[in-house]
Amino acid sequence: MRRSRFIALVAALSMLVIVPAVPGAAAEPADSLAALCLELYGDTFGVPNSEPLGACQWDMALINAGDESYAHATGAGVKVGIIDSGVDLDHPDIAPNLDLDLSCSFIFDDDPVADHAEMANGDCSNKAAIDDLNGHGTHVASTVAAPVNGIGIAGIAPEATIVALKACSIGGFCFAPSVAAALRYAGDVRLDVVNLSLFADPYLFYCKNEAEQRAILSEIADAARYARQRGVTIVASAGNEAADLQHPGIDDVSPDWPPGAAEVREVGNECVVAPAELPGVTTVSATGPIGYPDYDLWIADYSSVGMSRVDVTAPGGDYFRATGTVQDAILGAVPADGDIYAGFDPLNAVFPGITSSDGGGAYVYLNGTSMSSPHAAGVAALIVERHPTWSPGAVEAALQRTAQDLPCPADWEPLNAGDERERCYGDSDGKTSFFGHGLVDALAAATS
Repeated sequence: MRRSRFIALVAALSMLVIVPAVPGAAAEPADSLAALCLELYGDTFGVPNSEPLGACQWDMALINAGDESYAHATGAGVKVGIIDSGVDLDHPDIAPNLDLDLSCSFIFDDDPVADHAEMANGDCSNKAAIDDLNGHGTHVASTVAAPVNGIGIAGIAPEATIVALKACSIGGFCFAPSVAAALRYAGDVRLDVVNLSLFADPYLFYCKNEAEQRAILSEIADAARYARQRGVTIVASAGNEAADLQHPGIDDVSPDWPPGAAEVREVGNECVVAPAELPGVTTVSATGPIGYPDYDLWIADYSSVGMSRVDVTAPGGDYFRATGTVQDAILGAVPADGDIYAGFDPLNAVFPGITSSDGGGAYVYLNGTSMSSPHAAGVAALIVERHPTWSPGAVEAALQRTAQDLPCPADWEPLNAGDERERCYGDSDGKTSFFGHGLVDALAAATS
């Protein structure tokens, strides 16, 4: 996660039309947004759950997460760490499932883009520092475990416990020391699952033949190994660079701090994205609303891929690609006073329902493998509930085994000059470079 990506996304959406200044909140009321979603998706996906905005959760219907899966598993008793920008401590679709005592901020005093209020240096007694000033972490957490409480949306594991581990600041950067500290803490307190919808700044690709990058990579890898050895199943996003991680090409964003330091460089397999390419990490690519009439892209237009890199896929959203609306993205909770909501809310004037509100909570449609990864983490939580003694390796194997087979898109061609996904390829056991072992399936996992 980087703030610049969301700034760019807001700017790109704004450029499609002239967005007028809109005084005050412009959020679409939940009932009118639900009616819009029912018109768009009702015939294809139905309504997966009873929440007011359930009709908008095509993503949950696609992976069979909802009333039927809840009858078998809800994530009860499972602790899921959200290594991200914190969570909105007061959001009605977060607070009921949040373990504030275990939550902690790992933003350090030397973080150059953090707000002072976020800087706790791993002092877990500073609970105010956990509050999400950006919005990304809240969105991710709600996909995993928004409760069924008559407000907003429902998560995949609506009775799982959320543990907020802040490693990303209001500036949207997730620097490697914070990520590593959060992973080690997850191991210390023996969380069941952690989700990382991020890459560890300041490098996208860490090249092992460069001493500084090799040292940073080793710090993150050691922390991930420690967490996994202590029973933590680690789930991470594949990235939004439309790259083939098995055949990487150009990295033009590293280092992304300080400003202006990035260099255009060719990278090969000696260079890896962290945490997505670390051993023992379940890596997730992103799809759009597969099954919608005439939507044949399947792999989201931004999603990175890679044989032996991507393990499974999950809905990440694909603005405008299926219905021509922003509702083709993923609806999730955000703080109403966070950066993301402030940027997106005025866009309602031309993209109805890009933000909404219900029961005192705010919601936004976002795209990204950041949105796909928590779908897989939520399904992993269901597996842990059903099989609490299983090792991370066994949980990962079940996540893959219960996934829906998903073949390569027919007649695939790169979407533009920057698309490094030259082809989708696979092997005899059904695994493909785009989708790994397939689309995660909550109901199959809950009954496995």
